[in-house]
Amino acid sequence: MNFHRIADQLIENAMEQGAFDNLPGEGKPLPPPPPGDPIEAFGFQLMARAGAVPAEVQLKKEILRHTERLRTLAQGPDKLEAMQTLANLHMRLAMMLEGRR
Repeated sequence: MNFHRIADQLIENAMEQGAFDNLPGEGKPLPPPPPGDPIEAFGFQLMARAGAVPAEVQLKKEILRHTERLRTLAQGPDKLEAMQTLANLHMRLAMMLEGRR
């Protein structure tokens, strides 16, 4: 069974039926590819469309949120605790990124 031939036939049938007419972005150039590994970029893009956010991205967002909160705190035990939490988040991110190597 030749999957390329089957895929080509399905695409041709869809084109004849007008399934590709009036799609968003029709007639416009494709956006430039993101820098870095195109396969990894495609994977992240696919997960984003599906609503699945990688753990690293979630952790980076949490770090940003805690950093902003830390800026608003006055000196004292609350600020010290927030600094410890932020340091732990940075360590978790570093370990996660190291584990990907």
